[in-house]
Amino acid sequence: MTFSLSLSTHAVANRLIDSSSPYLLQHAHNPVDWYPWGEEAFAKARKENKPILVSIGYSTCYWCHVMEREIFENPEIAKLMNESIVSIKIDREQRPDVDDLYMTATQLMTHSGGWPNNVFVTPDLKPFYAGTYFPPAAFSSLIQQIHYLWMQDQVALKAQAERLASAIIRIKQQENNAQSSSLPGSQLVEALISHFSDYYDNRLGGFYQAPKFPNEDALLFLLEAYRLTNNNTCLEMARGTLNKMAEGGIHDHVGGGFHRYATDAQWRIPHFEKMLYNQALLGRAYTELYALSSKPDDRAVAEGIFDFTLRQMTHKDGGFYSALDAETDAVEGAYYAWTDAELHDALDTDSYAWLMKHYGLAEIPGIPGHKHEDGRVLYLIQPLFVSATEKGLSYEDALKKQQAVMTALRESRDKRKLPHLDNKIITSWNGLMIDAFVRAGQRMGKPEYTDAARRAADFILANLRKQDGALYRTWRDGKAEIAAYFEDYAFMIQGLVSIYRAAKEDSYLQAAKELAAKAKQLFWDEKHGGYYFTDGSEQLLVRMKNAVDSAIPSGNAVMAQALLDLYEITGDAEWKQQAEALLIAFGQAITENPRAYTHMVHALLRLNHVAPAAKAALQPDEAVTLREAMVTKTYVKVGASEPKREGNSLTVTAVLDIAQGWHVNANPASFDFLISTSVDVREDSGKAEVEPAYPDARAMTTSLGDIKVYEGKVSIPVKVTLPGNAENLRLLVRAQACKDAICLAPSDWIVPVKLK
Repeated sequence: MTFSLSLSTHAVANRLIDSSSPYLLQHAHNPVDWYPWGEEAFAKARKENKPILVSIGYSTCYWCHVMEREIFENPEIAKLMNESIVSIKIDREQRPDVDDLYMTATQLMTHSGGWPNNVFVTPDLKPFYAGTYFPPAAFSSLIQQIHYLWMQDQVALKAQAERLASAIIRIKQQENNAQSSSLPGSQLVEALISHFSDYYDNRLGGFYQAPKFPNEDALLFLLEAYRLTNNNTCLEMARGTLNKMAEGGIHDHVGGGFHRYATDAQWRIPHFEKMLYNQALLGRAYTELYALSSKPDDRAVAEGIFDFTLRQMTHKDGGFYSALDAETDAVEGAYYAWTDAELHDALDTDSYAWLMKHYGLAEIPGIPGHKHEDGRVLYLIQPLFVSATEKGLSYEDALKKQQAVMTALRESRDKRKLPHLDNKIITSWNGLMIDAFVRAGQRMGKPEYTDAARRAADFILANLRKQDGALYRTWRDGKAEIAAYFEDYAFMIQGLVSIYRAAKEDSYLQAAKELAAKAKQLFWDEKHGGYYFTDGSEQLLVRMKNAVDSAIPSGNAVMAQALLDLYEITGDAEWKQQAEALLIAFGQAITENPRAYTHMVHALLRLNHVAPAAKAALQPDEAVTLREAMVTKTYVKVGASEPKREGNSLTVTAVLDIAQGWHVNANPASFDFLISTSVDVREDSGKAEVEPAYPDARAMTTSLGDIKVYEGKVSIPVKVTLPGNAENLRLLVRAQACKDAICLAPSDWIVPVKLK
């Protein structure tokens, strides 16, 4: 397979030729006299008294490519630009601070946003006009109008710029100073669940209207809310969305992984670019779903994401690349779409017939004036286990056939020209993927995934960390550059902590602690709390904190969760206190708009359930590692009785064997912050009715007060009413082991139940 990098054919290179950014290099041969962001461009604008075009995009952005082909490669339009304005090109992935600032300007002026983002600013960098994509004639006219107004009524344009700059500063400072006097209330968790319930599409999955984005922040929050509170509505929304996405064309059934979003309500027609952050966040979501469901379909989707990442988005030394483009040779989706003839050529007769029974082909809508792909997009008609059941096949046989067909299609597709690969390595996105790989390695028992996470972390620490312990933002072709932003620190800390949980190697925990200290030194707001996005070394219009989630979680929210991870691991209350201070710093903003701060509410949910590690020193004769000493499963063993069946109902009994001196919380638990012991029975259709009968509990007096507990050997019978086609029955148990005033992190068990 070959990767492509589209470059303009203009003979003379401009100043972008020395950039390490693939996006800027795509524009390095435009006839436009582009400058990178920096003092050279600003000085030229001041000296010549010209307005500046700040044009922001990224290398895998389809409409950025369109605008380049139609406008920035046009010699006549380039001549207008070179005579009238100073033109700056910015890779938003390298400079997310500048991108956020001027995207706010665009949203204020147009009430929408997107990329490419084209903002006209004064020589002192204050915006006065903005838009996204412009057709060639409209853009040519706009350049002439701006030149005329700048020459004839510069005072009015500068006044407009002052008003916009003041509005941006006011908006950003509101969030900067949005602290409360105490922690946000736990009712925000229920308020956010209610919000998602109101917007959930219970027929097609997802939230809001088309175009449909994965909204990974929502999915991860809902999965955690179910895990911690047993709220079935949360699970149904997350599972329904993830299942429908897995069936749709947004899921690359042939190569694995997911495209950025779907243009239709059924998830069938994607916008075809593949971003590393989507793979990381969705990989984690499908992993967490599999941990709850034990369904092979969920595992297969998760493995597809991680295997695709290892195959196509991983540097030979371990770091993860940024993105794959949506287009090939100016045709969006060309690499991923299939004509009927191509399917016939790639498959034998039996495999083609199987594919047509299980998959549909969705038409790609044409865009007037653009090259159109003749092929269509594969989507799964219904879940594979449903198709297998209807045809009387075992799921394992159906899965083997699916894998054989998709392997044949991938081998055929590998012969095509690949879309452009953005091969820069971004610290923050790598942190997200490291965390996801570790979780998958643990949940699915795949040490090769944990090894991939370790190699990526080692790559970042070796290549993107300065001698003073600070980080760089990006690396490409042997060169690290741009001082890291706060999100780079937060995401890497989370990834390093996850590696430590899995590998128990102290070096990763130490690196996480060192980065946390460096982040506090560089970014923490001593007056109002919270972390600034930048270190303040470059003066922009306003120094921002950016705690609102975007396509990725905010750095402040991820840091709150990483601090809770450190508290769970070390038992050091200082980490928890730092997490609380962070939540208080944005307390007012979170309370006013919890949806905008979903990942922060996620952290609040965890804070309400967090349990510290056991700090008591282990005796030499205890054959228990420190990590094992922090896990409930070390002190509680779970099994199940032989099920007793009568007609369409059966009774299965969960048996908990609790170590001497330990107890688990009764159901219901005596306090909200204690995790109640719970049992459930699941089967694939989701139609089983379950009635657990929790036994009487013993009263115990503790430093917390009188609580109800189970001790010794405990039996919890569960009556289950089954649908007629029930299969893949499993018993789920959740418990939290406590001893004296210490409660460990809860554990979950899944015990298969054999039907006879």
